[in-house]
Amino acid sequence: MVGWVQVMGMSSSLGGLWPASAAFRAGTAWPSAAPDFEVFLKGDEEPSPVTVHAAGDATLGFSGVGRLIALLAEALVDLGAREDLRALGPHVGLYLVLPDPEARGFTTQKDPFEEDPDEVSERIALLVDRLVKGTWQALGLPAWRGQVKAFHAGNVAFAQALAVAGEDLRGSKVERALVCAVDSFVSPETLTLLHQRERLKTPGMATGLMAGEAAVALLLVREAPVEPSLAVVRVAQGRDVAPLDGEQPPDGQELTRQVLAALGPMGAEASAPLLVSDHDGQYARAFEWGMLQVRLRDTDARFERGAVWMPAKSFGHTGVASGAVATALTFRALERGYAPAPVVLVLSSAEAGERAVIHLTAGRKRGA
Repeated sequence: MVGWVQVMGMSSSLGGLWPASAAFRAGTAWPSAAPDFEVFLKGDEEPSPVTVHAAGDATLGFSGVGRLIALLAEALVDLGAREDLRALGPHVGLYLVLPDPEARGFTTQKDPFEEDPDEVSERIALLVDRLVKGTWQALGLPAWRGQVKAFHAGNVAFAQALAVAGEDLRGSKVERALVCAVDSFVSPETLTLLHQRERLKTPGMATGLMAGEAAVALLLVREAPVEPSLAVVRVAQGRDVAPLDGEQPPDGQELTRQVLAALGPMGAEASAPLLVSDHDGQYARAFEWGMLQVRLRDTDARFERGAVWMPAKSFGHTGVASGAVATALTFRALERGYAPAPVVLVLSSAEAGERAVIHLTAGRKRGA
């Protein structure tokens, strides 16, 4: 057992955790034209807009580090409606899931023309420093005094953070773990990079991603709280030899292996788990998803009858925050009782080849 999610907060194009979960359940999305970014299609004299899933007023006018601070602050405000943020003292560990700024086209420096270090670990350290200080100042909270650990390995980074937080809880290194994930693809700099790499969905590129942005904050605890909670049962991790941006798309074998490892043995009467995938419209992810379905059904016919959620339909591509968004939607669905299965698997595939699957289920009450 990794731990129990006690409380969560979220910011996204569909708002905080409660309204966003309700909107996703209803199949709602709130896309808009990207501000300050258009593309020219071959033969056209006028530029065409690009659709994105922006967080609205929360990020309006912000870019780079400032945009991430705005998103994370909103998620913590949402969490703060159900948990006293001032009570998060030095006994609480902070586990940050962040993008590499270079991969998003911005620097961590206050002067945008000042270059970041060449080493990704140094860039992440600078980003952590600015993000934590800026977010806590924006919220009017005292400076963070607990330990901080950062994770940036693409879409699997959130699963990695959960696993490490669980280890620290079991080892009594922290009393509680504040796990935060934040990412944005909506700024013009990031959209430009995606378009140059032919990854962005445009009127002339059907098999691309729709850019989104989101932040999620959750408190992970060692023991099941009195209130209904989300149990993080297991995190399975592996690496595929075929990266998503390689010449040949992944064949689904490694992701299948991690799904089965995270799920564990299915009882004779058990139904198939709900699969929550980070598939976002890109060809390589679609190919891997299709191969996964074939392999899982060959393993157990019950998988053919299992339900599937794809949060990118409502939130767009949210990068390193995608696993956290999926977990937030699961938290609310199990809490409200509308999840189509009692066991949920959150699937994450990183561009470089890492794969991770998180096993979630409704947490029992203490003493029950």
